Amino acid sequence: MIGLLLTLCFFSGVGLIVMGLADEKRKAASAQITGLWRQGQRGGIVSTRFLLTVIAAALAGLVLGWALTAIPVLAVIGGFAGGYAPFVWLRRRNEQLKRGRQRAWPAALAQLADALEAGLAFPAAIALLGETGPIPLRAEFARMHARLRSDGLAAALDQLAATRERTAGTVALLLRAGLVELPAGGLAPLLRDLSVMLSERFEAREKARTKASGLQLEAAILALSPIVLLLLVGASSPAYLAAYKTAAGTAVAIAGGIAIFACYLLMRRLGRIPEPQRRGTQQ
Repeated sequence: MIGLLLTLCFFSGVGLIVMGLADEKRKAASAQITGLWRQGQRGGIVSTRFLLTVIAAALAGLVLGWALTAIPVLAVIGGFAGGYAPFVWLRRRNEQLKRGRQRAWPAALAQLADALEAGLAFPAAIALLGETGPIPLRAEFARMHARLRSDGLAAALDQLAATRERTAGTVALLLRAGLVELPAGGLAPLLRDLSVMLSERFEAREKARTKASGLQLEAAILALSPIVLLLLVGASSPAYLAAYKTAAGTAVAIAGGIAIFACYLLMRRLGRIPEPQRRGTQQ
């Protein structure tokens, strides 16, 4: 009994510390969730169907947890895990879309340089990219061409720069300098040099991402290992799981679930490659 009280006091203290730090992290977490949601919307991923998928996955996890353990708290943890899984998929999908754009920028800039060197006017070159450019960026250049025709070059460059994507901002600054502020010609070689630089930077980041993905896989394995072990032991000895139906067992299960999830997020954060972003701009 004394051990249970000491455990509750310990986790209460940890909870107070977390609540004290929550105010400092709230804005950053809110901005991250909002950015994740907007990226999914731009990619056509987040929709009513996605929300229904989250609900269905949470219910499936809840039913599966109850079927395997018949313990309410473990069933709730299973429901939480099921509801969290679609967001993991959404994050990975958004990362793939972002990497696709990063991979496409060097080819797009090289194609733009070729078009300008072939004698095409800048609007015609942008229209060509909107039709035959790299697939991840075709819509971007099509919108830029439409804005170029309706509102002019400066507005089109502002639209390209109005993003937190670092590469798009760099391209917009280069085009503004070469076409608006200092229109002295010779833009094609600069675009080609930028294409080479972006390609080299992408390859370097891909090597770092490959190493980080190993740590993220280890985080998932370590997070699932105690849960799988608990289920295996419970399958061979049902009386073992019966201990988690008591108040003390429920408290231990909740604390263990929170600890496992927190360690999983921490390991993912340690293995994450920071993505450079342009500050002070709005999406």
